Amino acid sequence: MDVPKDQLDIGSLNRLKLRDLFVQQPDRRTVRVVADDGSRDGFPVGWAELAPHPFHGRPAWQTVYRSVPGDDDSYWRGGLARRAAYKPMEHGGNEEIRLSIDEILTLARWGDVLAAREVRVGRTGSYTATMDPAQAEWLAGLGEPKGITHLGGGRVRLTAVVVALFRGSPDSQPHVDAKDRFHLDPMDPPIQLTRER
Repeated sequence: MDVPKDQLDIGSLNRLKLRDLFVQQPDRRTVRVVADDGSRDGFPVGWAELAPHPFHGRPAWQTVYRSVPGDDDSYWRGGLARRAAYKPMEHGGNEEIRLSIDEILTLARWGDVLAAREVRVGRTGSYTATMDPAQAEWLAGLGEPKGITHLGGGRVRLTAVVVALFRGSPDSQPHVDAKDRFHLDPMDPPIQLTRER
């Protein structure tokens, strides 16, 4: 059973839509944030369970999100990260479900799942973007992910797999939203990506 839209605040709904995520509620005490990985049920990015708060005992939403260690290079290689795990928040829980959704969007990583889907279905193609030349050099100079080319003059080309990886990055990191906008630096406006082929 899906969560009725009127149970979520408009901010959470907009953030989920912008990240191309949806919400499921398998029971009255659980809310899942799910990505489309091509399967029937989707891929759980994180969830919140209503349980007694460990300090005051009142019901609180306990957040669990998918985490990938920073040194797990398999995350960037187009397959599933070998050391990915679901990690609970340790603060005791939230009174509102929107706060748990915010935590999931801020911390969870699922780009490897989206990239694996791109590889599995054989989707090819690339995107281009124009940005500050220093940002373009920095982005193209990253060791991982492979598939970013500096074209000069602040232009870069990213493969579809690389864009999928960035689609599943947390809001707190460089990420691509559902409108193909690359949020490279939180202090700058997002950069529009253009699909080439």
